[in-house]
Amino acid sequence: MTVCNSGDLKLDAAVNSWLKHDKNPDTRKEVLDDISNSQWDKLRKTMLQRLKFGTAGLRGRMAAGYKCMNDVVVLQSAQGLCSYVKKISSQGPLHHGIVVGYDGRYNSKRFAELTAKVFVSASIPVHLFSAVCPTPLVSFATIMYKAAAGVMVTASHNPKEDNGYKVYWGNGSQIISPHDDNILEEILQCLDIPDDHWDISEIRAHELVTDCSEEVTTKYMEYIRNSLNDDILEQNRTAAIDTVYSAMHGVGHDYVVKAFRSANLKVPISVSQQENPDPDFPTVKFPNPEEVECLELSKKLAEEKGVRLVLVNDPDADRLAVAEHDLSSECWKVFTGNEMGTLLGWWLLRQYEASGDSTDVYVIASVVSSKMLKAIVKGKGEFVETLTGFKWMGNTSLLLLQQGKLPLFAFEEAIGYMCNHAVPDKDGVSAAVQVASLASHLYSKGSSLSQQLDDLYAEYGFHITLNSFFICHEPAIIQKIFRRIRNYHGLGQYPKKVGSCEIIYINDLTAGVKIPEDVIGEGHLRLHVRGDGHVPLQQRAECVRAHQRDRTEGQILHGTSLPSEQQEV
Repeated sequence: MTVCNSGDLKLDAAVNSWLKHDKNPDTRKEVLDDISNSQWDKLRKTMLQRLKFGTAGLRGRMAAGYKCMNDVVVLQSAQGLCSYVKKISSQGPLHHGIVVGYDGRYNSKRFAELTAKVFVSASIPVHLFSAVCPTPLVSFATIMYKAAAGVMVTASHNPKEDNGYKVYWGNGSQIISPHDDNILEEILQCLDIPDDHWDISEIRAHELVTDCSEEVTTKYMEYIRNSLNDDILEQNRTAAIDTVYSAMHGVGHDYVVKAFRSANLKVPISVSQQENPDPDFPTVKFPNPEEVECLELSKKLAEEKGVRLVLVNDPDADRLAVAEHDLSSECWKVFTGNEMGTLLGWWLLRQYEASGDSTDVYVIASVVSSKMLKAIVKGKGEFVETLTGFKWMGNTSLLLLQQGKLPLFAFEEAIGYMCNHAVPDKDGVSAAVQVASLASHLYSKGSSLSQQLDDLYAEYGFHITLNSFFICHEPAIIQKIFRRIRNYHGLGQYPKKVGSCEIIYINDLTAGVKIPEDVIGEGHLRLHVRGDGHVPLQQRAECVRAHQRDRTEGQILHGTSLPSEQQEV
């Protein structure tokens, strides 16, 4: 029966199709209320577009509509993924099934169980976590079980109103083209939802569903221990440094505690107010550890306990924020993703050199991340850049493995680190172990993370970065800004200056325009401009290499003084 009569035939068809499929009383009521109140503009925004796979899978506000996260979108997405997996996977991966995990957000457990129901209805086994888990464990488990795919229900550090659907391919890395586009196409062929897919009351007892939590956690902790050599394990035991840890109301606490024990590290002091999963994230406005205010409780506890090192995961424990207290100055140093990426890359390269391994070693970073590791790894290995997002870095690491090379480390400026290719994605749990092990090593020598970073600057030159944002929530305006940049002096003619700075190098990853990088010299600036679904418009400046820190920082501040978006548009 037709319910929506807005006068817009396309909208009416979309809304009526939705109501035909949706059996969730809450989202049905939301749509019916919008119809009753003639909220046509709202319905156009939520019904006429679908969520698409971005740099971190599907993510959106939990609400009714194809543009949001809800039961209908999850079921249709699972059906499309299931159909695609059946079409292209060999019998082996299908026999091994898929892995499904979830975080502590509202509806995450339900979305995971709906996904499991779709797959078991197609006679495909499901390894389903029985409790909340870190995102990297789904990547790890997908490889461990040789599964066809993995699904993690999470919105990571997004606001509490959001949720998401992250898909791993059988190689344990996030899906990239053509899989993402093909899955979306398959979803559009699988919009009808069988009635039995809604019934998840007995899903845990289904013969094709296996609780994988204990087995995966045990194997993961073995991997954590095996990632450290005997000298580091002994050093961790004898140094016994104290750390303060926060799970940011997420899933990391129990796993980080177990990982520290596996690595002979002293169990961290937990920020009790943020220790357990809480979908409301009550102590923070925005559960993103990149935001300095999210570290305040951790720093306060550390000061009370006389602890130098603070580690903070985001709610799904795939990223890590690090802060260090200078006991003499009483000041805190909160490390950027680039700074910690530099330290971790140096630390892992040091371990690699000590191992005597002769495998060709590679360090990977996204194009918007610092190039300091390129200088550090020179003569010892190779530095590789990828597009923004760990889905590109993870798949690049696996490609290198297939070529007989060793992807030692990958990082992005947004505090994401891959410290071992056993998890070809960012992993905040293993990163916490490596940072604590590095701190144990440095503290036992009378040094610190900050001092080691300064030592690296002294040896390789300062590589200083500064991020800034223009907030713009209209994709059309963002597209207009980038069109103007690409056609600034006429069709295909890029700007020649930014302020008073001459532009000598352009790399437009979208348009495929690139000027050879060897024109970049010491003291020059790199300026990155990008826009996406989570960072509407971001600019980042990096001084390539300089030996005077004050001068370097001044150059960066000058380089990021761009005209406002209103002037540009």
